[in-house]
Amino acid sequence: MPRKVKHSGEAVIEGGAIVIRVDISALPMVVEGAWAAGGMDLRLKVTDAKAFAKDLVRALNDEAEDGTTAIHKMFDAAIWEASEQGAEGIEEHEDQERG
Repeated sequence: MPRKVKHSGEAVIEGGAIVIRVDISALPMVVEGAWAAGGMDLRLKVTDAKAFAKDLVRALNDEAEDGTTAIHKMFDAAIWEASEQGAEGIEEHEDQERG
């Protein structure tokens, strides 16, 4: 049985997928936390969480010219961090040529 996410933003493995949930009601706290942690230079506040959620999802899925999204960049950073911390099930590929 999949376990319920206790906190917004927590990643879990559920039904063969990595799932990250953020409750829309938590967006004001998420935005405030981003500023408090130094992730944003300008302090913002959420005035309509449902409206903001739609535009946030759009921004998360917005593709750069090379097709990457903010989600790709997040995964890239997490993959690297996990490997640097000695994650199991991943190792250096023998072919390091790009292309």
